[in-house]
Amino acid sequence: MKTKYTLLGTFWVILYCFLVFTPLLILILGPGQVPRVPLQNISVGLAFIGLAIMGLQFALTARIKPIERPFGSDLVYHYHRQIGIAAFLMIFAHPILLFVLSTGYLSLLNIFTSPLRAKAGVLSLLLLVGVVWLAEFRSKLKIPYWFWKIWHGIIAILTMGLAIIHILLNGNYINLPWKQQLWIAYLVVWVLLLVYTRIIYPIKLMRNPYQVVRVTPERGSSSSLRLKSIKKSSFDFHPGQFAWLTAWKTPFSDTEHPFSLSSSAEHPEQIEMTIKKLGKFTTSIQEVKPGQQVYVDGAYGSFSCDRYPQATALVLIAGGIGITPLMSTLRTLADRGDKRPILLLYANRDWENVTFREELEPLKQKLNLKVVHILEQTPQNWSGETGFITPEILNRHIDSGMRQAEMHVFLCGPKPMMDAVGKHLLAVGIPPAKIHSEQFAF
Repeated sequence: MKTKYTLLGTFWVILYCFLVFTPLLILILGPGQVPRVPLQNISVGLAFIGLAIMGLQFALTARIKPIERPFGSDLVYHYHRQIGIAAFLMIFAHPILLFVLSTGYLSLLNIFTSPLRAKAGVLSLLLLVGVVWLAEFRSKLKIPYWFWKIWHGIIAILTMGLAIIHILLNGNYINLPWKQQLWIAYLVVWVLLLVYTRIIYPIKLMRNPYQVVRVTPERGSSSSLRLKSIKKSSFDFHPGQFAWLTAWKTPFSDTEHPFSLSSSAEHPEQIEMTIKKLGKFTTSIQEVKPGQQVYVDGAYGSFSCDRYPQATALVLIAGGIGITPLMSTLRTLADRGDKRPILLLYANRDWENVTFREELEPLKQKLNLKVVHILEQTPQNWSGETGFITPEILNRHIDSGMRQAEMHVFLCGPKPMMDAVGKHLLAVGIPPAKIHSEQFAF
């Protein structure tokens, strides 16, 4: 499986680089209508690369599973954000370098007197500034996610369309038919990706609705939702993955929420999500009734032991509700009769709120499993670990036998806890390549 993901990931990286740098052929091949100054070529080249990257952003967020599968959703979304900022800087450098080349270009900023090609370019750049600014500060501005997501796509496609108009009306670099056709093809692909994401894919989800089978209260202000496909289709996934859940509305509403799957991957006919009360949606979702129709999009994510079949020992580290993907792992391995040594370090505030506390004990009979609870607030006569997960606790429970094996660590929980434990794992000598984590935020 690792080789398969490596080959698929390599293919996507090569294709991505090809699509990003293909527009540079416009600069290299064919004659220009007027002599080109090197700084002008650099300016246009950066803009072409940045625009190609911006267009490919649609593919990164379209949830095309073959694209997401080799890398995982965390990495894809992180790359989407970082490369978007880089592309913005490349495009923004285009007019700046032109102004350095000649102050005469400054007159083009006046959209009332400038030619149409300049108007399109200036408006495109202003919209791009808006897209990036809103993406970076949406949370601080308290803009609802669904509202932002809809307008993010609309403004982005307007930005790209105006940019293409700007390019087509500037004849010096696209004075050959094939160059014009290339940029038109890029725009068509971008529009098709947006149509797929906003129209075709939601329709696909609506054609396979799910039904709530039961809602089971759990410790830690959590509840487990058991779901099944109304069409009785199988929801194939790997332990540790997550899915997007839409309730009370259709997939067109953009009100979906990501939750880890907590059930065994060996029983894909019905799935479970264990959800903790942390906000308006997570509180109301626990009030759904059996029989209610919902929509599920998945599975996604690379946080799975199945991606590392070479592992001969597993260390699972959970904080609070971060136990959910690791519970899916334990349930799956128990159903498979897995005999590898497994260590679960489970940190919680107090004993009464330890989610799945009762189920962990019988799992020790089915697996070669050691469970270590770490509590901040301990009950009377507590003899276990207290406080937070420290290097001392890690060294105390990750024995030499596990260290000598092909051991892989899976870490999930609140971000501060994950940041701290990640540093502790490195401090006790665990190689970064063997530490895998799942963030509960994009």
